[in-house]
Amino acid sequence: MLQTTQSISLSGVSTIDGVQAATFSTVVSKGLSYTSVSTQITDQDLYEKNKAEVRKDRNDFQTAADNLSDSLDSGSVASSATSSVASSE
Repeated sequence: MLQTTQSISLSGVSTIDGVQAATFSTVVSKGLSYTSVSTQITDQDLYEKNKAEVRKDRNDFQTAADNLSDSLDSGSVASSATSSVASSE
């Protein structure tokens, strides 16, 4: 008997004045109670000068991942779904 698991990769970029400061990624799977977000700082100086904004973007990304996870659990996301998250600069 075939058993499948649905998961969706989600990624995001935090930019400051058009320059990438950090990237975020996660894989959201049905039935997981917690979604771990990976953060990579791509411009250390820019990050240091704009920590509050980058952290806000990270928190917004976590919220988007949580919402996607909830959608998977409720069955409201189709198996071929993709998601994009817009963040402010």
